Amino acid sequence: MFRQAGAIVCLVVCGACAQVALVSVTPIVAALARNFDQRTARAIAELDQKQDWPGMLALAQGQLQRLPDSSEWWALRGYALARQGQHAAAVESYRRALRLSPEDENTWLALGQTQSDAGDDAEAIKAYKQALRYRPESAPAYLALADLYLRRGEPDLALPNYRESVRYEPELEPGWIGLATAYQATGQFERRDQALLALRKLDAAAAERLEKQFRPN
Repeated sequence: MFRQAGAIVCLVVCGACAQVALVSVTPIVAALARNFDQRTARAIAELDQKQDWPGMLALAQGQLQRLPDSSEWWALRGYALARQGQHAAAVESYRRALRLSPEDENTWLALGQTQSDAGDDAEAIKAYKQALRYRPESAPAYLALADLYLRRGEPDLALPNYRESVRYEPELEPGWIGLATAYQATGQFERRDQALLALRKLDAAAAERLEKQFRPN
């Protein structure tokens, strides 16, 4: 599975209706699947379900021989490479996609995720900021940027991005979790409790688990 903006997601095939149902889908794969015909989208869904990344890579590369200027197939190629840990090749493939479709938010996010996975946080930050340049109200981009800053031990930089993520998407649970955690890390306990209260309205169990983590031993 592919992690994006704090979520684990997948594609599901509806055999009864012979259609592809996008259920909790990876943003980049969902966007790509909607650009393909039903048969192709179903093939991608089945490969994703099986986690057959070599098969997905072969599909993308075969299509690129016919359609070398398809940003969608370059992005899918990048996704398949990233799932196999081939980060440098995935980054190059995403960059090819972005040269063809520079305003594609999901490809910028996928590029940033891959760069972060490869340990290149500086480039990941640039990619997330590019996503925000093209879509300033993108809650997933703010969340990805905030999560990266928090992992780097920079909660002060994470905070404004978490705040923006929940401002644009108030029901974004990972945003509230991150916001409470960043407030905890910076000693802003009253604001931490406000974030926990907002989280409790969405998921009481998650709020309770997080609150337990904050309690002194």
